Amino acid sequence: MPEEVPSVSADPLPTGDVPAGMVDRVVLILDVFARSSGRLTLGQITARSRLPRSSVHRILQQLVTARWVSRDDNEYSLGLRVFEIGSQVGTRRRLTEAAAPHLHDLSRMTGHTVHLAVLDGHEVVYLEKISGGFGTRLPSRIGGRLPAHCTGVGKVLLAQSDPSVVDDYVAHALPRQTRASIHEPQALRDALDSIRGLGYATERSEAVPGVGCVAAAVIEYDEPIAAVSICGPQRLAGIPEMKHHVIRTAAQISRRLATPQRPRPTARPAVMVPGQLAQVLGPRS
Repeated sequence: MPEEVPSVSADPLPTGDVPAGMVDRVVLILDVFARSSGRLTLGQITARSRLPRSSVHRILQQLVTARWVSRDDNEYSLGLRVFEIGSQVGTRRRLTEAAAPHLHDLSRMTGHTVHLAVLDGHEVVYLEKISGGFGTRLPSRIGGRLPAHCTGVGKVLLAQSDPSVVDDYVAHALPRQTRASIHEPQALRDALDSIRGLGYATERSEAVPGVGCVAAAVIEYDEPIAAVSICGPQRLAGIPEMKHHVIRTAAQISRRLATPQRPRPTARPAVMVPGQLAQVLGPRS
């Protein structure tokens, strides 16, 4: 039987010009799922998004391949990838909320710039940056990325990671940020062995000339989930007090994460709302 196409009045999105950019159209289709319950047919998605049927069909095929959308016969629903990323968004929000007061305390105590970062493949992603002295000379920004082996946060996270993570990392090229950056696999392995024994990492002009950092890992369930760093003039990396400050701050955040939190009055599903979808997909074209 031919597919029945419901009327546009079935919970359509707001009227307006049909978006021309691909990212806009993808977000619009995902918004249809966010506003609906259960599975949807191609006709329903077309009617509610007000996009051309051929475009909806093509985008849905791509989303199914990417696991953002799941297809069962002629019906579609949100795929596992959306739930995975939605869960990650919640985890990172919990991490930044737990870390924020301690990061501000560390910045006030030292007068230097403080970072919170996580490892993502071969790069670190900065989740927080509390600017202090020297802050304008640092290329880091919230959401920004740098090669992990060129940063204190990246090296301490690699040092605390499973050996297979390090093996995979050194199997790829080690690009230099500066002349001081580690670029030989064995040199990186040796550095990580030393960091593992010390419990903290230092970085001297490896990401930015003249800048030094001290970093320590945040641990949850015996796994490194993030790292805290203090950054300033290169000489900072050799000041003993700095390593004590950053190790203590990382431990405080780890303890806070381990403390059971009061349950929220209403549970939130681990699915992104439309605004979060747009953040993951990036700027609209």
